[in-house]
Amino acid sequence: MFASQVKSLLKQFASPVLDGLGIYDRQLRKMPASSWTIVMYHRVIDDAAADPFELGMCVTRRHFREQLAYFRRRFSPIGMSEAVRRLARGEPLPDRALSITFDDGYLDNYTVALPVLKSLEMDAALFVPTGGLDDDTPLWWDRVIHTLDATGEELLLPAELGIPLSGEPLSLGPWKRAETVTRVLDALWTLPHDTMLEVLARMERAMPAVRHVAPVARRMDSRQVLAMHRAGIEIGAHSVRHSNLNLETPAVVRREMQTSRQVLETLCDAPINGFAYPAGWKNADTEAAARESGFDYAVSTISGVNHPNSDIFTLARVGMPDTPVADLKRALVSVIQRTGTHGKS
Repeated sequence: MFASQVKSLLKQFASPVLDGLGIYDRQLRKMPASSWTIVMYHRVIDDAAADPFELGMCVTRRHFREQLAYFRRRFSPIGMSEAVRRLARGEPLPDRALSITFDDGYLDNYTVALPVLKSLEMDAALFVPTGGLDDDTPLWWDRVIHTLDATGEELLLPAELGIPLSGEPLSLGPWKRAETVTRVLDALWTLPHDTMLEVLARMERAMPAVRHVAPVARRMDSRQVLAMHRAGIEIGAHSVRHSNLNLETPAVVRREMQTSRQVLETLCDAPINGFAYPAGWKNADTEAAARESGFDYAVSTISGVNHPNSDIFTLARVGMPDTPVADLKRALVSVIQRTGTHGKS
């Protein structure tokens, strides 16, 4: 917790100073004109209470608008499928191309993000898991977050709950709770999906809600996904159950991809061209399955910037921080310096 606070203070004070000196802009001008930056969002929120542990999935409406306005000024926004079509035809992308993506289909993408996108005349792609779409079923990690936010317990006992962590108790005190949430989520991702759901149900029974906290994050339903499509947002597939595909059999991986694509094509009455690997879990087999399932491209969570020769079934993205533009520039420079451009060598 202390380290994260120090990092937050550095971002808050150091980034504006360095940006004011023009350091970030000079670094960003070195990006090749042929680079293709794909940015990744999950949620856009108005109330900070919706992001109790600051896990990197939420951006406030104010920062979202500032970031999009910056992208309009300094990059050449382009839709995902349009960029892929140009590359397939051997045509160049616009200089410093940039595409906007959202994963998971949260309700605030429709209620908060869409009006901002439309006001700035920006396109985006939305990757939607189809399981429970019309049952108001929360995504499983949001159930974990809500459970550990609302519980009055002071300790979590992994062994008793079946969480694959060392047996010592984990603190749920105010200074340790966010760290414990992260450790639990990381551990649950290593379990087969059905086993993970059993562990989650055990957690919910053992740790009933006693604290008043923000409600569990809600998802869009089919009508709202269709409304996003009709508003010009590209809809992409994101599996059915949003499980770790590296733990699934090849047959299940193909079924997750093909079923989610078919559901969304029926809903939107339009081709579904793109796929996002759930939580970025992928390997050679899942990449092959995405190709065989008829998608035109797939996006990963590999941090980097793409170029014209990048593998379109393992496209890199840059996760967006909940920060003003000065620190957004720092994040972009950091990614470029650390990874360069991502793709075939």
